[in-house]
Amino acid sequence: MVSFDRYFLHLPILNREKDFKEFWDKSIGELKKVPIEPVLKKDPKRSGSRFTVYDAQFTGFIKSKISGTILVPGGVSKPRVIIHIHDYNRLPDYSFNQLNESVAHFFLTLRGHEVLKAGQMENQLSPGYVIENILDRDTYYAKAVYLDTLRSIDMLRLMGDVNCSSVGIMGTGFGAAAAVFAATYSNRITGLVLDSPSFCYLGMSQNISTSDATNEINEFIATRKSRKKEIKRNLSYFDAMNFSDKINCPVLAVTGFKDTVSPPECVFALFNHLLTEKTIEVYPEEGHSPGGETQFNKSVKWLVQKISMVN
Repeated sequence: MVSFDRYFLHLPILNREKDFKEFWDKSIGELKKVPIEPVLKKDPKRSGSRFTVYDAQFTGFIKSKISGTILVPGGVSKPRVIIHIHDYNRLPDYSFNQLNESVAHFFLTLRGHEVLKAGQMENQLSPGYVIENILDRDTYYAKAVYLDTLRSIDMLRLMGDVNCSSVGIMGTGFGAAAAVFAATYSNRITGLVLDSPSFCYLGMSQNISTSDATNEINEFIATRKSRKKEIKRNLSYFDAMNFSDKINCPVLAVTGFKDTVSPPECVFALFNHLLTEKTIEVYPEEGHSPGGETQFNKSVKWLVQKISMVN
């Protein structure tokens, strides 16, 4: 029997540093000074009657070029948008899903992941991105991903074909942590889906998660034991749990009790700190990616309803 209280009553103390707010306000302020420079290119080969497909590129953190794919539905004037953010060391995947045709979909590619090859993910080595500049919070990889995600909203605003007055965002794993950040700092996000979120409650997840990101960080710490305390302090600025009580939009979370990649204890640590309208879909007998395509479609439908309620 599953001990539900083990998860549902999990409410650890937030561990924000004293300058947490100042750090992020300064970081976002600096990003706003950099031109977005959006570039959209229609892809005729992938476009069809259902969606017109565009390859997108914009300037993100430290002036890096960030890419993604935008699908704009046919026959819908100025549709609203759902942003999809994939997991670490994974690729955006929408080919097997029957996407909702009442909204546009933007699939953001996490920086560095554009070099990963589709069809080779089972043998894909962990890329090492999540330990890039881990000793320097100002240039750390997670900071870059979070700010890229926030900036993608502004990039979409510059598109004439979509309506960004109300935006939905769905993140998976590490992508869910980035989605939490974006929802914290953008008042345009009116619906947030967290599918098996990771990089939350790092004090626990670094000890029990089997994710690629966790393994990379733990292996790095093992070679820098004298700096373990410094690394953990730096990571606290990027722990998704530390943003959770600042979110104002409705949230739908999804977790499997047998998930070792995004442990449910850590998912509930994040979920229980949310002070907004919230729902969690629980799969007691499933692991990572609980509910599969059925849950994905259900989550998209939920997002469409939430973003459509705002005028």
